[in-house]
Amino acid sequence: MDFKAAIFDMDGTLTDSMPVWDGVWTQFLTGRGITADPGVTCKYKALTLVQAAEYYRDRYGLPDTAEEICRAVNDLVERGYAAVELKPGAREYLEKLRGRGVRMCVATNTARRLVEGLLGRLGVAGYFEFILPCAEFGSGKAKPDIFFECARRLGARAAETCVFEDAPHALRTAGEAEFMTVAIFDRSYAADEEKMRKMANVYAVDFSAAP
Repeated sequence: MDFKAAIFDMDGTLTDSMPVWDGVWTQFLTGRGITADPGVTCKYKALTLVQAAEYYRDRYGLPDTAEEICRAVNDLVERGYAAVELKPGAREYLEKLRGRGVRMCVATNTARRLVEGLLGRLGVAGYFEFILPCAEFGSGKAKPDIFFECARRLGARAAETCVFEDAPHALRTAGEAEFMTVAIFDRSYAADEEKMRKMANVYAVDFSAAP
C-alpha cells in the first residue's frame, strides 16, 4: 500500500488503553451507587462521549448534565491513562512513516487534553501535525466527515489516505468513503476479528505487520 497521509485513532490503535474505557462506565455508575446493566460497556463504543453521556443519563435517570458526566468520566480516564503504554511497534512504525514523508494526524473520540497528555507522556506527539477530537469536530466516526476533514488538512484525497483503526464501525465508515484502511488488532474487539479482516485492506495483529 502506498499512501501520502495517515489518520490514526488513538485508544486501542496507537495505545493499549481500551481496558480503561471498557471499565469506565461501570466505574462511573458504581461511584453513583448504581448497578450497571450487563453489557453496559458495549453501549458507548460507536457513540461520541457526549452521546454516551446522554444515553447513560437517560437510561439511569441521572440528575447530571451531559457535560458534567463527560467531565467526571474524563477524570476517571485520565487516572487510568497513567499506566497506559503504546501498542507494540507503534513508535517504530510512526518513525518509518515519517521517514517515507507520510503526513500524519490523530482523529479520536477522546478529549484533546487527555490525548495530548497521553501522547506527550509517551513521547510520540511530535509525529502528528494535529489532533482532531470528535467532540470538537461535532461528529463521530459513524459518518466519514471527520476523515474527510483530516485528509483535507493533510493535503490528500481519500484514495491517498490510510485510516488506522481498531473499531469495526470506524473501519467500515472509512472504507465505504474510499479511504485505505488498516485494522489494528485490539483485545476489546477480538470477537469482531473475522469481519474486520474482510472489511479492511490490511489486518495487522501489531504494527510489525502494518504496510
